[in-house]
Amino acid sequence: MDIKEYIASGIIEAYVMGLASEEEVRILECVQKNNPEVRQAILEAQSTLEDFASQQAIAPPAELKSTIWAKISEEGAEKPKSVTVPQQIEEEEEVTSIPLYPPQNTVSPNKTFNWFAVAASILLVASVAFNFYLSNNQKATQEQLASLITEQKNNTIAYQNLKSRWDMANDPTVKTVPLLGVEKHPDMKAMVYMEEKSKQVYLTLENMPVAPENQQYQLWAIVDGKPVSLGVYDQQAKEEMQKMAVINAAQAFAITLEKRGGSPTPTMENMYVMGKI
Repeated sequence: MDIKEYIASGIIEAYVMGLASEEEVRILECVQKNNPEVRQAILEAQSTLEDFASQQAIAPPAELKSTIWAKISEEGAEKPKSVTVPQQIEEEEEVTSIPLYPPQNTVSPNKTFNWFAVAASILLVASVAFNFYLSNNQKATQEQLASLITEQKNNTIAYQNLKSRWDMANDPTVKTVPLLGVEKHPDMKAMVYMEEKSKQVYLTLENMPVAPENQQYQLWAIVDGKPVSLGVYDQQAKEEMQKMAVINAAQAFAITLEKRGGSPTPTMENMYVMGKI
């Protein structure tokens, strides 16, 4: 068994989040007893989830509670006799909500990543609800089980994407450059991460719409007043943080919407976001 492939398979994240099957749990616990690399990966995953959950004490959205209970009650499932609702959900009306994206004129490095904790908290609550539903609805159909398994896999992918952003955002050797919407697209946002030593650039599209089938978003570095292409972003890929080109020096970054495959020069009227270094 290739340990590195085993770790990268997502089984450890599923185990930590309570999504692994009994057989997968038994196998993993057996492997970690004899393999310090796997054991360390489990500890790191647990630590990451704890950081996500405790970094910001923010109540889940008000509608999440009703959504979870509706899912549990689906297909005539019996309501549990006694269920303790987490205090945080009970008191959600007393907690001041925090917007996912800060206003453009108040963006600061410390506040930019507050939403990581929100997303991770919602992910964990949803996972608990799915497990509760499975354990209490013995008559679930094969289609329902298949659907829940798919959602569990999506949760694992979401966790891995969150972890990638969290690790990059908290790496002192990485420079973070937020790209904010231009006048035509004021609510758009993206994030550029640049490794200071290697000058490797990574890109995430925070809330930009899906591009038309025949077009892609293209990242540009502004070098001495001239645009230099750093590649196109693949919105069909599972990885939300994507590796772009290397750039030794840049004064700013911008994203335009171009034909699929990219363009040698930017279409300025199709610029969505821009950010200075």
